[in-house]
Amino acid sequence: MTFALLTQLLQQNPSETLWIADENSKPLLVQGLDFHGDLLTNRWDIAKLSEHQTARTFFNDFRLDELSRRYRSVVYPLSKEKAVVHHIINCCPSVLGQGSELKMLGSKRSGIKSHASKSAAFFGCAPQLRKCGSDYISVSLFNSDAELGKTLDDDNYPELRKPPALGGLISKPGQFGWDKIDIGSDLLATRFEQYLPPTGARIVDLGCGYGYLSSRLKKLGNFHITATDNNAAALLACERNFKLLEIEGVVVPSDAGADLEANIADFLVCNPPFHQGFQVEGDLTDRFLQQSARLLCDRGQALFVVNEFIPLARKAKQFYAEVKLLCKAQGFCVYRLANH
Repeated sequence: MTFALLTQLLQQNPSETLWIADENSKPLLVQGLDFHGDLLTNRWDIAKLSEHQTARTFFNDFRLDELSRRYRSVVYPLSKEKAVVHHIINCCPSVLGQGSELKMLGSKRSGIKSHASKSAAFFGCAPQLRKCGSDYISVSLFNSDAELGKTLDDDNYPELRKPPALGGLISKPGQFGWDKIDIGSDLLATRFEQYLPPTGARIVDLGCGYGYLSSRLKKLGNFHITATDNNAAALLACERNFKLLEIEGVVVPSDAGADLEANIADFLVCNPPFHQGFQVEGDLTDRFLQQSARLLCDRGQALFVVNEFIPLARKAKQFYAEVKLLCKAQGFCVYRLANH
């Protein structure tokens, strides 16, 4: 996406604009954009970045109904997940006033042509789609007096549910692999029993998702688990699973654990992401490794699982004295990391 185009849209009546920002919008905030409107995001890192760069920042699972005001325009660089896009389109009438506009932008591969047609049909307006370089802008005009069309299929986005593959655990759309057990996480969990500290130890589940690794730890003993993730949907699901399984601990938002206090973990487990939005971000693994070393106490240890093409053994050596490959299977590698 061309960030010059997004900047241009955000500078039109900013005090009357809502910017819906997921992970694909992060580079613009990193560059120091000063936006005098409101921002809604489901990403904790974006919420923290934007605190002093926007009029107001909202962090939630794209709950537009919690904003309690209406805007002249909503600017939305399209998300990767179709259910998220459909959910946001469905919810936009709750924050748009008469004659206001939903402005979506994205490249051809983002599916913007299809989303533009669906948005126009839902709003009951003529579709407006124009090409700007390699990107497209879709504008849907909201008429509060017109009857809305059929709600778009968003896979019941807001609903927490129990996908059949999760064996009774709760999850929801809006997070990576929400309806399946990740192969890497499952492989990592097979090593828990061999390396777990005694019952009562403090454990950090770094990048917890809906809480699968925490659920596996609970089966092996009673520990105090701090589960953290950057994604609002993941945090909602993980909180519910903590209650369901009576896991002692807390679920908190954080960007790769950066918001947590140092030396709080006797044991740490992590299946770090290696992608961000439509892009692969090369330093994600490094950030998770750096924060894991900060979070562990002196005698603590961490278990990581990564795709086999991630050079974790090399990356981890700048943070850990001991880096041991425990197993390699199904395209994944499990490592034990320690400083003793």
